[in-house]
Amino acid sequence: MRPSIAAGVGGAGGWRALTWATDLAAHTGEQLILLHVCVPGSPLDRLISDPTAADVEVADPALARAFTSVRARLGRDRVILKIRTGVPSERLADASAGTRLLVIGDGEGGRTVRRVVRQAHCPVVVVRPAGRAAPTTFAGHVMVGVDDSPASRAALEMAYAYAAQHRLPVAALHVSDRSPGESTGFLADAVAPWTRAYPLVPTRCSVLAGPVGDELIRAAGGARLLVIGDKRRGAIGRARTGDVPLTVATEASCPVAVVPLAQRDAW
Repeated sequence: MRPSIAAGVGGAGGWRALTWATDLAAHTGEQLILLHVCVPGSPLDRLISDPTAADVEVADPALARAFTSVRARLGRDRVILKIRTGVPSERLADASAGTRLLVIGDGEGGRTVRRVVRQAHCPVVVVRPAGRAAPTTFAGHVMVGVDDSPASRAALEMAYAYAAQHRLPVAALHVSDRSPGESTGFLADAVAPWTRAYPLVPTRCSVLAGPVGDELIRAAGGARLLVIGDKRRGAIGRARTGDVPLTVATEASCPVAVVPLAQRDAW
């Protein structure tokens, strides 16, 4: 059995994450784990760790309704609710171990997103509110940022798998200051293994110039998903060139999947 999809529910953006994760689970047939992190001493804290909807009804009616609704759509045996207590970012990162994908909302200030993206054991999808950015030529595509790193290859793997599952086209974007001819050749070579593996997935390649994060964010208007690899460099490396995965995850106008290198075989 494939690992489950997990969704952080409750809090800022949590319901958007639940909707996105439910749609994905309905499409793939996977089990969905709802993760709710509560404040120590709250009514939910007194419940068992994996409660029923009836257990939750008195303490948090909205959570109980969401749990019941998702189970009605996916089936009772495919949905589990887990209640945890503590710091949301820590508990979500812990719960990501053993899951194929963790889906979270964009949070209130990016702090939870930052910590989860940095610490999760699996790819993280950050679901942001529908942006007002005008649709670009990549609207309706699964966008993926491509460079010459192993992390980029992990992102390509996830992007093509997701696009094939949902019958969507892929837009492979490379941001570079090299000559156009050199950059175009590199990008074609980078996507070649995936176009061979997924011959039914239409692929569009584009080379952009400018700051990587800014260009990906600008191009993301109307995209179905933007996938980017995370090299998980140290603080010095991030300070030198910027933290592109985090910048994109907190500012893009579409859902963003951040794929850690260690999880490149998850898809």
